[in-house]
Amino acid sequence: MKGAHMAVRGPLAAYASDAARSRGRLYAEAPSPTRSEFQRDRDRIIHCTAFRRLAHKTQVFVPLDGDHFRTRLTHTIEVGQIARALARALRVDEDLAEAVALAHDLGHTPFGHAGEGALEACMAPFGGFDHNAQALRVVTLLERRYARYDGLDLTWETLEGIVKHNGPLLPGARDEHPFPHPEERAKPASRRTREGIAPAGSSSFETLPSISGFPEIDIQIRKSGKSDLRAAPQDEEPVAGVAGIRPLSRYIAAFNAIFPLDLSTFASVEAQAAAQADDIAYIGHDIDDGLRAELFSLDDIARTPFIAGVLAHVRDEHPGLERPRVIHELVRRVITAFVEDSIGESLRRLARVSPASADDARRASEAFVRLSPPMAEAERDIKAFLFDNMYRHEKVMGVWERARDAISRLFPAFFENPELMPAEWAAQAVALQDADRAVVVADYIAGMTDRYALNEVKRVFGGAG
Repeated sequence: MKGAHMAVRGPLAAYASDAARSRGRLYAEAPSPTRSEFQRDRDRIIHCTAFRRLAHKTQVFVPLDGDHFRTRLTHTIEVGQIARALARALRVDEDLAEAVALAHDLGHTPFGHAGEGALEACMAPFGGFDHNAQALRVVTLLERRYARYDGLDLTWETLEGIVKHNGPLLPGARDEHPFPHPEERAKPASRRTREGIAPAGSSSFETLPSISGFPEIDIQIRKSGKSDLRAAPQDEEPVAGVAGIRPLSRYIAAFNAIFPLDLSTFASVEAQAAAQADDIAYIGHDIDDGLRAELFSLDDIARTPFIAGVLAHVRDEHPGLERPRVIHELVRRVITAFVEDSIGESLRRLARVSPASADDARRASEAFVRLSPPMAEAERDIKAFLFDNMYRHEKVMGVWERARDAISRLFPAFFENPELMPAEWAAQAVALQDADRAVVVADYIAGMTDRYALNEVKRVFGGAG
């Protein structure tokens, strides 16, 4: 059967990430007898609080619109499924691709795109807000579950994928290896410092009070004399003269100083698969949600040539099919077409370069997991249609205004009166000023679900919010 060879796992390619040779974790741990390092990462993500909250955070719509539209959680599950399919076909580690996919939205705010825009505006005077940097904060700092450390202590490969799944964050040479491989790593009973491997209990930071929540980062903060990393503003100055590279988050920069993530290289092929899966998933489900919400019609979206062709095939093969089934057939064929095209194009790119290792793939001059030029054009056409006919639709914009208003009111209220926040958050923020306090407030708001944010508006301001 055509494509059957892609449906089962085969030997991993030379350019695949190897869980047995992971670059390790910030806090070294003994290996699991039953799971690979990347499987452990996936499981830690699934069981964390931030992941559960995704069930009540929305993509485009908010709870006022109905219960059948996508949430961040359903989107994340769809991304994970597509990422695994791509990884399997490309012969790379499915578990790593899935882990990156499941974590990629952990830093998103309530109320989807509207909420993020509102929080970005509130944080603009304090260095800005970036959801990828926030995802790193969640998995390295804000999740407080384990006895020995804050965060989830994910592997280097998963953290790299979270931070760089959309591409390099810094310009520079792609032949550096700033972090050692397994044979050079610490044993489970030791920790890594910038100066080398320090046995547990022997390093100077063990007896000093924590500044950042990361003992290793505390060393750097003390050396540099900079303020609390926990409250560090999100964004640095733009990288001069480098087109397409966003300003680097100060949190990413500070974490990178302790646990270097090779910010000038591409992420692994697995992380690239997760990024491609994200695009494919959101195109598919936004078409589905937009049609079901009657923001546009089948005839409207058929103005894009690719959709017109797919829709014509559906109608030719199933004349008289009822609208809900037509929508499902359209969406499943769109997703399948993009997945299969991405597999074919990515395999061609990998065969042309033949990277001999995962690091060779990272140091390539461009990403491997891509769409073919014709399908990339189809993707641009669909995104342009959705922008004009869905994201800017008056029904959506009206709800978004209420969502933006909620965050725009909560942020200054909490910033000016930290005691309005729950006790554990107020205790962090009350002694801080300016940007330090703003980041604590942003952490609190970014972690809210849509429903919780609306309830906070009612609690703080009274009335119906």
